[in-house]
Amino acid sequence: MSLKNATQLFCIDNKTVCIVGCGALGTNAAVHLSGAGVKKLYLCDFDTVGLSNLNRQFLFTKSDGGFLKCNVLKNRLSHYSNDSEYVPVTKKILSAEDLSFAKDCDIILCCVDNAAGRRAVADFSKKEKIPSVFGGVDGFYGTAYLYLPDKSPCPDCAGIINDISVRSSVSSSAGIIGAMEVNLALRYLLTKDEDSAGKIFVFDGNLWDTLKIKSNSECEICKAMR
Repeated sequence: MSLKNATQLFCIDNKTVCIVGCGALGTNAAVHLSGAGVKKLYLCDFDTVGLSNLNRQFLFTKSDGGFLKCNVLKNRLSHYSNDSEYVPVTKKILSAEDLSFAKDCDIILCCVDNAAGRRAVADFSKKEKIPSVFGGVDGFYGTAYLYLPDKSPCPDCAGIINDISVRSSVSSSAGIIGAMEVNLALRYLLTKDEDSAGKIFVFDGNLWDTLKIKSNSECEICKAMR
């Protein structure tokens, strides 16, 4: 059975997904989404490949140094699977307006570690009612969170907007959290199962824990759910 025929069984080849940030989390997530056979995959990043990042951004090589991450990632993925359409977007995401290209998306994966990028994804997700998944890593620690607008506590209530103070980046942790982001996204896209939304999945060393989030009573965004 071909990759395309296999993915059609799971009805994923009609889905459009956006990855914001093509670094450690983004490259890992891109591989799994490509393998799943999504219809279209936006790859958004403004940065170039740095040699010091190769330990955790495993789709890049020394020869890619200085080239735009989103373009290199598109080329790598097209060799891996050509059933999907890969759309590189060379843009630094600082506001919701910067994500206007993603209005056709079924879900967005936020794979950046800065507050501005996370804020932009959160605001865009709220405004356009597009589900989003947030991930973050620091050493052997990481988190993943699925946000469904009007159905689960917003990213602000979940406390995942602020910058992560990253002390070290471990490749294996990035792989685990990147895969978890995709797992949350695919499970929702394929089954519309909302049970995973509104919970922070925490990976700490070699243990998983789940924290159920309650919306802030003062949050204007989440008032509609109460």
